[in-house]
Amino acid sequence: LAVPGMTVTAPKDADELVGLLRTGLAHDGPFCTRYPRDKAPVDPNPVQSIPAVPYGTWEILKPGHDVAILGAGTMALPALAAAELLSAQGIDAVAVNARFLKPMDEVMLARLLRDCRLLVTVEEGTVINGFGAVLARRMQESHPEVRVLSLGIADALMVQASRAEQLEQQGLTPSGIVARVQA
Repeated sequence: LAVPGMTVTAPKDADELVGLLRTGLAHDGPFCTRYPRDKAPVDPNPVQSIPAVPYGTWEILKPGHDVAILGAGTMALPALAAAELLSAQGIDAVAVNARFLKPMDEVMLARLLRDCRLLVTVEEGTVINGFGAVLARRMQESHPEVRVLSLGIADALMVQASRAEQLEQQGLTPSGIVARVQA
């Protein structure tokens, strides 16, 4: 995220990966896409049927207004599941597919800030200088009344395990996200 002028994206699934690749090919400037060490949960649709993703946009996966859970890349689907669990408990959470980490979707962010005083970022990367840290620093300067909770990989060595086991250990599951929001 620290490279000037760099676009940083993270797709939620295989279709979005293809769409972001189309966007990157049409973009004039450096463009990168983060993806995990795993197979996509579902095979993509035929490539020719997948359009480019509008540049710099996020996507609302579930509307809400009490708390915003911004899932980066493959964490968008656990963020959605967590938002649904929270809503069942009376906390009306909005789930956002934050597929553009840089630049952030300014229109969507302004919309979220009208209703939410807690933004929860969920990323499958380190919390040190990651998407959540950048958003927290930005909110501290522009909206100090808004709290940012950054969930991701701790700055520590991890024991070798499957991706699923590592996500569980780091609390990057729907129930882990819910527990952190409730705390």
